[in-house]
Amino acid sequence: MKYILPIPILTIIVYILTTLIVPYIFRGETIFSMDVALWTIVIVTALFFAKYQQVKMWQTSKTIIQFAAAIATLQIFLVAFTSFFMGFGKNANVWTPSALAIYFPYLLVPFLALELSRAYLTQTTGKHKPTLTLLLISIFYTLIATTTSRYTSLTTPLAISKFLIETFTPTLAISLLATYFAYLGGFTANLTYMAIPAFFTWFSPILPNPPWSVQSLITLIATTIGFLILDQTIKPPSTKRIQRILKKQKSQLPYWTAIALIGLVVVWSSVGLLGFTPSVIASGSMAPTLNPGDVAIIISVPPRTIRIGDVIQYYTADMMIIHRVIDTYRAGGTRWFITKGDANTEPDDPVNQNQVIGKSVFTIPQLGWASVALKDLAANTFTFLTTTLRQTLTTAWTLITTNLVYTSSALAFASYAYLLSTYKNHRKRGKTQNE
Repeated sequence: MKYILPIPILTIIVYILTTLIVPYIFRGETIFSMDVALWTIVIVTALFFAKYQQVKMWQTSKTIIQFAAAIATLQIFLVAFTSFFMGFGKNANVWTPSALAIYFPYLLVPFLALELSRAYLTQTTGKHKPTLTLLLISIFYTLIATTTSRYTSLTTPLAISKFLIETFTPTLAISLLATYFAYLGGFTANLTYMAIPAFFTWFSPILPNPPWSVQSLITLIATTIGFLILDQTIKPPSTKRIQRILKKQKSQLPYWTAIALIGLVVVWSSVGLLGFTPSVIASGSMAPTLNPGDVAIIISVPPRTIRIGDVIQYYTADMMIIHRVIDTYRAGGTRWFITKGDANTEPDDPVNQNQVIGKSVFTIPQLGWASVALKDLAANTFTFLTTTLRQTLTTAWTLITTNLVYTSSALAFASYAYLLSTYKNHRKRGKTQNE
């Protein structure tokens, strides 16, 4: 363990320096030079420890390398094929010979450093509890694949949801497969798998340009195919225990697949990627049409198609509201709606078309109570930890510090009384024994 820790620690230090500190200290091409120098330290350190520990990082299994190249090519093919229907875009990197000489090391050296350190960690730690170890390594390299500035920009639930679907999930899928290749075939295998898409992205004059949701889905499909191919091709040692584990995993595969698909639908629908958004009713302003705990399915519609009597969802400065349209008019080139809750006596303030999120088309009764309960539990827990518990501890500490003399005196007196009674009892027992 003492030889393993320096690599992830050094990788984290270099990641923080290159993404957070170097850009604020240096300017121009000096930034690239500093990044190359820092990531070179990671490469040299990983090579040194690998040689010192005699780690077999340079395995040359042609079968695994071929599969790595095939799966990487499949990822590119699926994205390119989809882009025939969704469009391509021009690569922002237009490489001239001079630009290539300056910027290519900046692209290549960090890439090699990460993949080399990944292979080193996988080969040195993956033999013990491989499933958990490979997962932790994959998560580690997924987290450092995103810059610190991107993390600091995640300030809203929508931004976090988009980041999880657009960036984190597909990056984790690729990282899992790359780590698995490193486990099976060493540095050569995971380098092959990661290098082909990277070089394509760096140097192709045009790039596939599908929506990010489609890109994420294709990445998940390609990596899933990769895992299935490897599982069917690379067989573990034939022992009864491993066979039982594989049989159990195979029997559970449909259930986990269903859970994953349901989770994907829930996450994507929550941000409107599937064309609709479920919304939990939290108040009784629309009773009896919509009651607390019901889930209203909201679809996005053009404002011109909204009619009097439709139930719409719109946002204000404070909240989301679902109310019925009771009137509509146009003013200043904008369509306005007058809404009112079915259980309310007064209409709401006018709502313009830019505030409208969509129209309610379907209701699922009482399905949202689980969500309401979880939100209440989370809110109560947060309040307890941040307010109630803090106030209790503060009050207790204040009482202790302000009454320190009295508290100390009471404790000293109690201790003295206990010692005195113990001493008297001890003397009585001693006299009895002497007699």
